[in-house]
Amino acid sequence: MTHRTSSNTVAMIVPRIIPLFSISLVIIAFTVTLAQQPDRKIGKIEVEGLERLSADEVVASSGLKTGASFSVENLDAAGQRLVDSGLFAKVGYRTNTKGNLVTIVFLVEESKSSKSPVVFDNFVWFTNDELVAAIRREVPSFDGTAPDSGKMTNAISHALQNLLKERHIDGAVEYAPWQSLSTGSKQEHLFSVAGIPIPICRLHFPGAKNVPEEKLLRSSRQLKEADYSQKSAIAFSYFTLMPIYREAGQLRAAFAEPVPKFADGPDCTGEVELSIPVEEGPIFLWNKAEWTGNESLTPQELDTALGMKNGELANGVKIDKGLHEVSRKYGHTGRLDVSFGMQPEFDDKASQVTFKIAVKEGPQYRMGTLAIKGLTDDDAKSLQERWKLKSGDVFDGSYFERFLKTDARDEMQRIFSERQAAHKSPLGSTEEVTPNRKTLTADVTIEFKN
Repeated sequence: MTHRTSSNTVAMIVPRIIPLFSISLVIIAFTVTLAQQPDRKIGKIEVEGLERLSADEVVASSGLKTGASFSVENLDAAGQRLVDSGLFAKVGYRTNTKGNLVTIVFLVEESKSSKSPVVFDNFVWFTNDELVAAIRREVPSFDGTAPDSGKMTNAISHALQNLLKERHIDGAVEYAPWQSLSTGSKQEHLFSVAGIPIPICRLHFPGAKNVPEEKLLRSSRQLKEADYSQKSAIAFSYFTLMPIYREAGQLRAAFAEPVPKFADGPDCTGEVELSIPVEEGPIFLWNKAEWTGNESLTPQELDTALGMKNGELANGVKIDKGLHEVSRKYGHTGRLDVSFGMQPEFDDKASQVTFKIAVKEGPQYRMGTLAIKGLTDDDAKSLQERWKLKSGDVFDGSYFERFLKTDARDEMQRIFSERQAAHKSPLGSTEEVTPNRKTLTADVTIEFKN
């Protein structure tokens, strides 16, 4: 690069190591020795190669400012900060000097890696705006998300730790990637405060009507006894409280994001008052199930196993138990890998729900080997002789229960009587079925333990 005035060109790409889960970046470095000139200052900073970000965001993230003294070391550090942000796949620069003013041009390629939302788990001392403002002081490009690769999460942790220090809150910021319950497999960047108690002293469920708030409170004793955590409160609502609404036929009930605040009053000083709003939705009655993909069993057989009747309450817990019975029914036919895809269709006008259930039956397994453990060789052999499901027969997942109650009943009574006479403790038994997906056989192990 040639200029009539005095100029220097430096191109640099900063190498780095990134975690295994992110996209590997190979960065090549070119270095041109830059003759040092006294009292040089940064006259202008430009950015080339941008697609989504603004030049102002990049300049702010670099940490460089016009008018400041120029040095190669500071420029190298600025380039490294840009790479560490995770926003760029490549970062380089060139410089042009006129007199004692240096123009810096960053040459960037924006990263194609994904970004995920940043979630503040238990920063109950601050509003969301205060947290965002604190982060932007150190990460000017912060927009509520962070790249899934790079070191921006480190910078966010540092900014949040500084905020705690400013407010004299003696806690430590912790970071962990998190899978959101509300969005399935969507990743979130979760930041929390550890080392400081955040007890919950009061709990409310605004919107609770059909299910009395008192019932929700009784079921939430475990939540109230723990320190506040947004993620824990969401998980508790999903796994513990949602089944209450599903059992009541309110299949579209939903809990909103928890709302914590410091409580007033002498009985709750310094503790959290937590509200978890609920939208109950209507109560639905069962219309019918529409089965697809079933070949081994008829729709009538599946309906009987499911056990739901037209016009009854669409009890979600009962529906779950019914599907378990359907799986057991398929187990009689050797279909051990059966799975269901369920899609409810709601008729709000009639307050009814129809479930479209897509069945994937999977292959049919046959009986493999039988192993009996925990008994003498003679007793094990005696039981094996009474096992009527022979190698090569279609596997029946329910046979184990019938085996103990019928085919092996007399022999089991003999074994237990002999142990009782010998003053030995009673035996318990467990069954393990091991499918072999290559040979489509199922091996059974029955183990007896004291």
